[in-house]
Amino acid sequence: MALHPGAIAGIVVGISILLIIWILYASIYIVHQAEGIVIERLGRFHKVLDSGINFVIPIIDSPRQFTWRKTFINSAGTVSDEIKTSTRIDLRESVFNFLKQEFYTKDTVLLDVHALMYFRIYDIKKAIYEVDDLQGALSNTAQTQLKEVFGNMSFTEALESQSQINDHLVQEFSKLFSQWGIVVERMELLDLSPKSSISEAMKKQMVAERKRRGDFIQSEGEKAAMNLLAEGKKVESINIGIARQESTRKVSEGTSAASIELAQAESTALEQMTNVLVEEGKENSQTNYMISLKYLDSFDGQLNVQSLYMPYKIDGIQSIVTEYTSPYHNAPNIISHNNNTNNNNNNNLKKNVLTKRSVDSAPKKEFSELD
Repeated sequence: MALHPGAIAGIVVGISILLIIWILYASIYIVHQAEGIVIERLGRFHKVLDSGINFVIPIIDSPRQFTWRKTFINSAGTVSDEIKTSTRIDLRESVFNFLKQEFYTKDTVLLDVHALMYFRIYDIKKAIYEVDDLQGALSNTAQTQLKEVFGNMSFTEALESQSQINDHLVQEFSKLFSQWGIVVERMELLDLSPKSSISEAMKKQMVAERKRRGDFIQSEGEKAAMNLLAEGKKVESINIGIARQESTRKVSEGTSAASIELAQAESTALEQMTNVLVEEGKENSQTNYMISLKYLDSFDGQLNVQSLYMPYKIDGIQSIVTEYTSPYHNAPNIISHNNNTNNNNNNNLKKNVLTKRSVDSAPKKEFSELD
């Protein structure tokens, strides 16, 4: 049965439309922003398609597939990996998850190290053609570098230098991975922990070390307290000595000033008395009376006085004493003693001693009778 010419024409038109649609689908590529597609022409690298609409020759040009391990945070909040094969390569910053690996430190502590690398592909051609297995190359290279870094450090240094380790790994990985079209943005050490048996031993060591430090700090505090106390006592003793010295000096200065003032006052009194005596004359009755009265009061009540010392020359009152002998036993025994004459003192002091009998048995003469 022969086909109708119209049916044959419809089939041809349909096949042509389908062929055109397929050609358009195979020759037009729409690339999203931050994506790249490697195009090979007859198995040879031809070009990299940038973002936007791109045209290729069907059958002759074909995209190169790229296998990659994508790291992401799953719904449980943990880091997970997914193997993907695609012709579209993500040029954004990505995360490469280095699985936990064991490393020995310089002090033979076995550590479990879990690290993340943040990177981005800046050259798709190098990432595909310069290395056969990019994921394995990154993992093995990182393992070698981590082993070298931790092998040259003690466990304590590793704990104290995590930021320095991250910076060092970024520099080293950037040098190594740049030939593969990868630039490393930063490194993060997620976990850095020793094995359980080593961890228990380190806990005991840490407790002992803390106790030792505590005892040392306590002893240092007691030592500092004793030094401060001794220094305080020393300063106190010095201040007390200075205060006593100052007090003694002040007392001495006060005593000296008082003695000077007293001597000046006595000198002034003597000068005034001398002036009065000179003005009134030696025979002034009132002055003689008062001096004689004070003199008699000085030995009033002392009944056992056997000797009487005259404070001035006895020549002036010799006649009076001779006349009035009734209070004394027999005649007065007058002994005059002359002191040696000094070069600097021209006054002579004569000591007169009167032998007295009982004063109470004899009546007293009034000094008015002596006048």
